[in-house]
Amino acid sequence: MARLKTRVPILAVQKGLVALLTQGQSTKIYDDVVPKAKLPYISIGAINVKPNGSKDSAIYDVSVQLHLWSDYQGKFEINSMMNDVATVLSYAPIDISADGFSIISQETDFFEVFSEEVHGYHGVITVVITIQDMEV
Repeated sequence: MARLKTRVPILAVQKGLVALLTQGQSTKIYDDVVPKAKLPYISIGAINVKPNGSKDSAIYDVSVQLHLWSDYQGKFEINSMMNDVATVLSYAPIDISADGFSIISQETDFFEVFSEEVHGYHGVITVVITIQDMEV
């Protein structure tokens, strides 16, 4: 019996997510935050992938943490940023087709906002995505 080719979809998801958020909202997004990055910004946190396919298909459950950072002393800016990101993610699917993957489902799973020790706020959005490898 032939085995399915296994590809790790992390890079495809990250590229598609950065492209979608760059196009759909105005806050700068970083893969690697530069030392003198100006707040506010979004950074990509943990990306977890779990295979969930069968012997005939390569399907993956993916979760991505987006970290939102603001130095504004109130919660208005961070909450506005979170709303913008959630709106973009609920309106348009992440496009990962150039890498040979397809989105089956995509939703925001978790939102959290908390104050930083010195000043400003930090928000976390967890995005849950089910994808299929179309090159299998």
